[in-house]
Parts: sequence; structure tokens; C-alpha cells
Amino acid sequence: MTPTLVATAVDDPAGLVGLLSAAGLPTEDVAEPGRVFLRYATEGGEFVGIGGLEPLGAAVLLRSIAVVPEHRGHGVGGAITADLMERGRGQGAADAFAFTTGERTFLAALGFRRVERTEAPAAVLATRQAMGLCSASAVLWRKETGR
Repeated sequence: MTPTLVATAVDDPAGLVGLLSAAGLPTEDVAEPGRVFLRYATEGGEFVGIGGLEPLGAAVLLRSIAVVPEHRGHGVGGAITADLMERGRGQGAADAFAFTTGERTFLAALGFRRVERTEAPAAVLATRQAMGLCSASAVLWRKETGR
């Protein structure tokens, strides 16, 4: 069963950097305009994870999806991803993209497919993530937002 989560905007940049750093995720550009980071909790208020998005017109770049260790394996990552994709779709994105540092990711189980960078739109390739925050060896994933 997919958990019901409550998302709130992260309004504490220092706290966000701390959460992302603890998860081993990039932090260098989180305060730049155009990025939205959300804190996810259960309906009871228990913190379960974070996620972000960078709307890019017809595409959305999903950012920094991290689930608190004790909540992994219970659909939280999928629920966060679905929420981020819905938000991207609401801003006109037809496709969602995400970079990972390895071949194994929960995104594959959610229907994302690995793609070459040459398949990504220019807007995705122009992001700081694509241009340097994620290494050239980072894997790019893609999924239509309507699925």
C-alpha cells in the first residue's frame, strides 16, 4: 500500500544542506532559483524523506530523493517520486529525468528507463547537475510524467 505523505516546502537552506549531505547528495546549487525542495512526513508528522524538482518546461529534473533508512522498502520513495512527477506535470512537463550515481535504483521499479544523455532535452543537459554536479558517469533515467 502506498503511504499517504504530507509535503511541505523546505524553507531552511541550512537544514536542507544538512539532510542532503547526510544522504550523500549534491548541495552546491540548492539555493539557486528554479529549484523546489520538499520535506515529506507521514500524516502523523513523522519525517520520512526529502525530494526536489527543477521544472524545465517540457521536462522536469527530479532532485535529491532520499528516504529515511527505517522507512525504506515501504513505498515512500515511490510516493515521493509520484508527488514530484505530478508537480512537474502540473507545470507542463511531459517527461521526468533523474541522475543516479549507480546502475541500481528504485526508479527502475517505478518504470523509469535508463537513457543516454544524448536522448535528454537541451534544458536537462544545461542544468548544473548535468554539467558538473553529477559526474559524467552518472546514469540518466527518464519516464513520462503521465504514467
